[in-house]
Amino acid sequence: MEIDSAEIFNQKLKEKKLTIVCAESITAGLLASTIASIPGASDVLKGSIVTYSRELKTSILNVDPRIIDDNTAESIQTTIEMAYGLTKIYPSADIFVAVTGVASAPKNGYKLDKEVGQIYIAVYHKNKMNELGKIIDQNDIKRISDIAKQNNVEKTKRNIIRELTVQSIFDFILSVI
Repeated sequence: MEIDSAEIFNQKLKEKKLTIVCAESITAGLLASTIASIPGASDVLKGSIVTYSRELKTSILNVDPRIIDDNTAESIQTTIEMAYGLTKIYPSADIFVAVTGVASAPKNGYKLDKEVGQIYIAVYHKNKMNELGKIIDQNDIKRISDIAKQNNVEKTKRNIIRELTVQSIFDFILSVI
């Protein structure tokens, strides 16, 4: 993740006097951590909840379990409900972002009808829900992996997907505010 993109993101939010709260699944806290890595982040970041499990999505964010049953935990429907859940937890924020997706192939026999790299972003801002579903470009994953190897840095595919997801979130939020 390039720090420049986080700096630009934070600066744009500061300029517009906007604050953000996050509900993270696929990024597992990386979104908030990236925002917080920039000095002055407390002007924009109010907090983040990592709701990696179904249980936390339903108990903390009040996602209806039937939505997860009908659509999976990694779906735009679940992600939208997560963003709405944030509005109840911290209603004074300006931007409520939720993210889910698939960072790696499932284990333990869990069947998933989605491709690795499929992400879902929901952004609630000014009483409007904005949603994005996309697949992280495999060429971008390979490019970042190659650069990391050249610099003797080991990066797993799942972590590269998480980094690219954070970048996608920044880009998407900036396009809707």
